[in-house]
Amino acid sequence: MPLQVFTIGDSLGIGIQGAVYRCQTTVYGDSLIFLTREISYVLNGTLSGRTSVSVILWVLGTVALTCTTIYAFIAIDDREKPFFSCVTRGVITACLIYLASSIVQYGFVLRSMAGSAIPVGIFLILFWVAVLNKFPDLFSFEK
Repeated sequence: MPLQVFTIGDSLGIGIQGAVYRCQTTVYGDSLIFLTREISYVLNGTLSGRTSVSVILWVLGTVALTCTTIYAFIAIDDREKPFFSCVTRGVITACLIYLASSIVQYGFVLRSMAGSAIPVGIFLILFWVAVLNKFPDLFSFEK
């Protein structure tokens, strides 16, 4: 799960964001915003500038992760090297797009006037990809 913890502005709010949702508590109230709602905010102009670019990148990361997951379920019986490399490349691509989304919103150090982000889940996913690449036999289900 590409979970990230974030703050909004100068202590205006805090929240968590997953692949398809954003849950936040702000001085204006609590919100659970699904990705489809954020897309509509971008399309109708409620969100603009770097926030809209960040949302678009987050959507692209979710699409990449979804396509990778679907491929993994379809090709699960084909446990050869191409399967693992395709899945790891898809996951890495999704994670890089998620990180790009956070960088667009919060800057290269993930901290700016807009707030800050700690992409915990993204780094955890990348860690597991590294484990999968280093020890592929651990994930072999051959008899």
